[in-house]
Amino acid sequence: MAWQFSIGNLVQRAVTAPAAVSPAVSDTLLPLTNLATGYPDQEASFEWRSDGHYKVDIDLNVLRATSSRTDAPSGWRDYLLYLAGTPGLGSNAPDWGSYGSRTALRLYKPMFQEIEVLPGEDWKLSMSIYEPTASTATGIQVRVIDTWSGLGWNGSAWADGGILDSQSTEDTWKEIAEEITADPNRSVRSTYLVVVEPIAATYSATTYVYASANGGSGSPALYGKVDFIALIGHNIPSEATVSCDGFSFSTIDPITATKSDTATFDQVWRLDIQMPAGNQPRPKIGELWMGRLQTFTRGPDPGIDINEGDINQIRVSAAGGRQEVLSDMRIPARSIGMKVRTFTDAAFTQYRDQLTRGTRFGAEPLLLVPPLELEGIALPVHGRVGPVTGYKNAEAGWREFTVNLMESPFSGS
Repeated sequence: MAWQFSIGNLVQRAVTAPAAVSPAVSDTLLPLTNLATGYPDQEASFEWRSDGHYKVDIDLNVLRATSSRTDAPSGWRDYLLYLAGTPGLGSNAPDWGSYGSRTALRLYKPMFQEIEVLPGEDWKLSMSIYEPTASTATGIQVRVIDTWSGLGWNGSAWADGGILDSQSTEDTWKEIAEEITADPNRSVRSTYLVVVEPIAATYSATTYVYASANGGSGSPALYGKVDFIALIGHNIPSEATVSCDGFSFSTIDPITATKSDTATFDQVWRLDIQMPAGNQPRPKIGELWMGRLQTFTRGPDPGIDINEGDINQIRVSAAGGRQEVLSDMRIPARSIGMKVRTFTDAAFTQYRDQLTRGTRFGAEPLLLVPPLELEGIALPVHGRVGPVTGYKNAEAGWREFTVNLMESPFSGS
């Protein structure tokens, strides 16, 4: 059976914080913004309700709606200044207003946002574009450029100079709902440039065009495909009914509950928790993880090392050699050494580029999904990778090394 892993929590990268939905009320002491921090010890919770019903909406849009700030990358930025090496907004900054019966972003020149993407991530771009008759621009176009290759998505593939879509019919909104597939040749982090631009020889206050949300007013959106959801470090009882749109948890495993299903694109997800009847505690969640699972080309060797320890234990030595030991009574966090021997470049680069570099060597958390039980536990391990020790045997044609993973203190797996 194959080992799997997930990095790059989409909730963590979204620009809008999760929000409680009536009848749920967010606990001000443990705000729902903590759901996406990557640290289960920064738990979030709901106020206790007698009916035990809680809902939260999660908007996975990673494009910021901001148009008037110059402290990039807080929103839309001037693409020409970016190419010139002098970032900022300059003259004729974008603004908002009612245009063509919609509230939309008005652009006078090429504008863009930088979006960091991981290997294998598929995205969906949702927006509408509009060129008014009064504008001196001859049209408007949208590009998505992968800075790793310099190629642009042309609607079906990554191509040199690729343009995702354009509109030259005046006073008519063109709706875009484009699925962007990851370049299969890229195994490292990269940055997408989402560019919206008037088509004109030169740009001025008269070359204005508009961009809105797909099919309506508001901000354009870019959001990722989801096939895996996890509630990490929670106290939700097993009898509770939990769903996240089409992902229904048939069972709620203690501490960490997971659900994988058919990959789907949704911009807004609703997490719905129905606690059992009775005087239940407030539901708390350390981290809500939404993303996609990837399969290892070559899984760790069976001889995986698991070490447990109380990382918050304090020992004080007194006179006569007596030792006082203080503990916070947490479940011991595990340190896992994943021994790997790879015989192909593909297997090696997956560990090096996607697992270790993908998490920035532990700056971002990892969900390791083993196919078999680890010490009686068959749940994902949420934690941070540490130093990687390894060497290459050039003559034998294989590489052997160990990836160290330290479990998050409150993931409780």
